[in-house]
Amino acid sequence: MNTEKSRAENSKKSLHNADFTDADLKEANLSSGILIEACLKGADLSEADLCDADISSASFEGARLHRTLFHRCRGRDANFTGATLTQANLVEANLIGADFSDANLSESNIEGADLKNTKLKNSNLSDTNMTGAFLSNADLSNADFTNADLIATDLTNSDLTGSNFENTYLNHADLSGANLKHTKNLTCEQIETTFITKDTILPDNLGLKWITDSEYEFD
Repeated sequence: MNTEKSRAENSKKSLHNADFTDADLKEANLSSGILIEACLKGADLSEADLCDADISSASFEGARLHRTLFHRCRGRDANFTGATLTQANLVEANLIGADFSDANLSESNIEGADLKNTKLKNSNLSDTNMTGAFLSNADLSNADFTNADLIATDLTNSDLTGSNFENTYLNHADLSGANLKHTKNLTCEQIETTFITKDTILPDNLGLKWITDSEYEFD
């Protein structure tokens, strides 16, 4: 019997500051749980259910979160550095200020999530669905967006320097004030599907010139 999993499930409404470092919590039902400031460093929560849970300021550093459900969870300032969130569900999650630096979110669903002011530096976001997500003022430097859907995503004032946009869908994405210096595989065709402003910083190789305050052309 997995006593750690049982303890977590039976006490999920009162796990504030709980310590589950390196715990085996695979498939645990923690939906609507209270895990504020809980420590889950290195824990395995693969296929666990944290829908509607409050994980604000909790630490999932280095945790295994494959196919974990975070739908509509509240996770302001949570720490996911170095975590594996492949195929995770973060739809409509509130993760303002969370840290996903060096995390692997490949094939995850982040549609409609609130990720304003987050850190996603060096993160793997390949094949993710980020449609309609809110990423204003986020640090996305050196992130990998290969084959990702960023349709209608809010990226205003975000740092995208050095990121990879190979085959990324950017239709109707808002790049107002974003910094895309030194990005890789970003094309004029992709930019033409987005919304940009004069304070959007684009890589020099695109050769964009502003004609008016709202019209531009490429060399």
